Amino acid sequence: MIDNFKYVKNFIGSDLISYLSSWSLNTTDYIGDQQVPMSHFTHSKDAPLYHHLLWYLLPRMNKETGLDLKPIFCYNRIYLPGAVLNKHKDRAMCEISASITLEYYYKDNTYKWPLCMGDKPFIIKKGDGIIYKGADIDHWRPVFIQESPSWHHQVFVFYVDKNGPFKDLKEEINNDIVDENRAFQDKYINCN
Repeated sequence: MIDNFKYVKNFIGSDLISYLSSWSLNTTDYIGDQQVPMSHFTHSKDAPLYHHLLWYLLPRMNKETGLDLKPIFCYNRIYLPGAVLNKHKDRAMCEISASITLEYYYKDNTYKWPLCMGDKPFIIKKGDGIIYKGADIDHWRPVFIQESPSWHHQVFVFYVDKNGPFKDLKEEINNDIVDENRAFQDKYINCN
């Protein structure tokens, strides 16, 4: 992957979009995380559905990036009114990432909520996504300015290059591996 980001159309089909959003809206009970308190979220280590999605999207990710990728984790987030994603870069295990728009409901049906890569805003259509180098490019979202009961469902998949510096990371299937990956990342950063 030469550029820091790439818009991809038809990343996920409409049936899968509906299924993922329906499942998530009815089962996601984790409220907020440190990054986006006004959201519901699920890590793939806690939801086999998202573990499988990570693997399902692997061939497409390999094709779109031209790399041989290794799955690390998937993150599911339902943004709520007032949510904001501050400008940030991801941790090293998010070397090659994708943010894919699933279902959403905006009280104002003319509203558009961008994901910004650097200073370039993108309105990602349902089923489309942006593949990006998560640890290299600043990305963010402005405040989600919609009234309740509005929401926006996004799924994120994270991979590393099997031939890159993070090839020894493991898929995050439990908390112990999450901790191991963070320790590996910290050691790598401190050595470079």
